[in-house]
Amino acid sequence: MTAPTNRLGPAGAALGQPKGPRALKRLGQPETPEQKRLMKAAKDFEAVMLGMVLKQMHQTSGADPLGGGAANQTWRDMLADERARSMAQGGGLGLADSIYQQLAQRV
Repeated sequence: MTAPTNRLGPAGAALGQPKGPRALKRLGQPETPEQKRLMKAAKDFEAVMLGMVLKQMHQTSGADPLGGGAANQTWRDMLADERARSMAQGGGLGLADSIYQQLAQRV
């Protein structure tokens, strides 16, 4: 008996590429105005999620990138939001692409 190529075995060899009747058709880059709006919304959603993660990280890390103080909470949150937006626009975690692929097929 041979060992599977990954922890999911042969059935999961192409992880991220669904097989079978529920497989999603991979869409290309957004072309229509509606697709572009959908991609923007997906990236905005990913940025919000990343912002929540970064804010929680800053609260639990104990380190303050801006030096500390009560007034810096606002700046910390703004910094986390901006970092999250930048990460999402640069590709992020791939959440925006997955959301776009799922929703674009329903439009």
